[in-house]
Amino acid sequence: MAGATVAAGARATRTKSGRRVVVALALALLAVVVAPIAAVVGVVAVVVNSFVATETDRMQTDGTVAYNVEDSTFVDVDPNANGWGGFTNGNVAPEDLCTLPTAPTMRARCDAAEAFGALTAAFRAEFGHDIAVTDAYRSYSEQVAVKASKGFLAAAPGFSNHGWGLALDLGSGINSYDTAPYAWMKAHGWRFGFFHPTWAEPASPDFTKSEPWHWQYLPAAVVAQADPGSRTSDGTPDSNRALGKAMAAERGWTGAEWTCLEELWTAESGWNHRADNPTSSAYGIPQALPGSKMASVGLDWASNPATQIAWGLGYIAERYDTPCSAWGFWNGNSPHWY
Repeated sequence: MAGATVAAGARATRTKSGRRVVVALALALLAVVVAPIAAVVGVVAVVVNSFVATETDRMQTDGTVAYNVEDSTFVDVDPNANGWGGFTNGNVAPEDLCTLPTAPTMRARCDAAEAFGALTAAFRAEFGHDIAVTDAYRSYSEQVAVKASKGFLAAAPGFSNHGWGLALDLGSGINSYDTAPYAWMKAHGWRFGFFHPTWAEPASPDFTKSEPWHWQYLPAAVVAQADPGSRTSDGTPDSNRALGKAMAAERGWTGAEWTCLEELWTAESGWNHRADNPTSSAYGIPQALPGSKMASVGLDWASNPATQIAWGLGYIAERYDTPCSAWGFWNGNSPHWY
């Protein structure tokens, strides 16, 4: 009897062990089936998150300032920011646009077209030929087509400055960094009201798109140059830069000194007067630390580019004598500061 009991117990043990083996095999098989699916889901999630981050919420923090990449500087958050004439972006009446003097198939706002005529004449005197234009005004439907073909490189339809007739895409060597035509355009374009946006400047913390060919016409820059005392800026980084150039010239900082100042504040803030350092209380175009120091020039220091520039120029003069001395000091320190 005892032997029968032992045998029954042994059979029960073997039965339980067999069940455990079957369950284990089933779980192993399930893992084999599920693991690849999970891996695929994980990859898809990474790709989707990467795409979303690139197209909408991507942030760049490898400079002194953090910016929202999409819709930064000249990719305007407000599609009406540069609006004129009562039109909507990409729907400007043909009769209110003018053909470019040397590119009859291209149109721009009439003051931009006239300014480009003077610009290309100066370029021709230097290089022996006119500036090629690959794109100018874009209608809304053209913006839709360009966005579909170029993706991240193109602004969202209705947000492009091409839709206001205020942006030109240029060739003739200007469309490549580190070329003589590009360097010439950087040195002289501002005289005619044309600037390269900071999001396309490799030295700027706002750099997100490699587009040496894209140039923006800024009427406020022309006003600032004609009357430096007006201290005029429309608040965009390149208009701030134009104002900075005019104000620096009042101190005699032109030529090489202006180049040093331009590079210094491009690296510090991208000429964004609302640049707010995420790791300190540095603020504004000159990245005053703290920003409230600029109150010594004006109580509107947090919002007025002219106040910030005036303070920054005074700071450089007092501490370094010249912009090139400040730029040299900045380059000699890591992390950079001045």
